[in-house]
Amino acid sequence: MSATEQVITRNMNHVLENQPKNTCVMLDDNGQEVKITKDMVVNMCHELLNQCRNVKN
Repeated sequence: MSATEQVITRNMNHVLENQPKNTCVMLDDNGQEVKITKDMVVNMCHELLNQCRNVKN
């Protein structure tokens, strides 16, 4: 069960887990959680850097 599903199921009660996890998620168009990977972050940083270079020139 995803964190979002837990919040809905438990009526917004605290859904914190005891052990912190190094995960990050985003919601897709259907409201499903999609894990954000390191590769996704690196690719986005490269795209932003290229956009900044284009604006500067």
